[in-house]
Amino acid sequence: MEQTTRTTAILVFNTFGLVLLQKRDNIPTIQEPGKWDVWGGHCEAGETAEACAIRELHEEIGVEIADPQALKFLMTRSVDGREESVFAYLFHGDGTPPVYEGERAEWFAPEKAARIAMAFGTAALFAPEVVARAKAALALE
Repeated sequence: MEQTTRTTAILVFNTFGLVLLQKRDNIPTIQEPGKWDVWGGHCEAGETAEACAIRELHEEIGVEIADPQALKFLMTRSVDGREESVFAYLFHGDGTPPVYEGERAEWFAPEKAARIAMAFGTAALFAPEVVARAKAALALE
């Protein structure tokens, strides 16, 4: 029996309601090089989606999540045959966190994020109803 590939996508917001995106490395050996993307990645064998999201945030921007309740589950979607769990997280730090994967990170208004060239169909995560659900879960509105 073939296992479904599972991934996570994390919408990282700040207290101003902006979302942190990563500019993917512009190298030919990765998928969707040079495009903007949210944070996240592939779940390891036996790893829950929540544990994967916590690990990925730590690996990619150095965020330590001590309380898993800080990570808000939004939905599961199918992307290119993968099962992707989507979460929201409220970043409380000042400025932009350090980036350990990708070229750089930048804060965007969700409306602008919906209109830029995004990897893996991620722009769909910035539909008004998804952003509203994320902001409500994070108590931003």
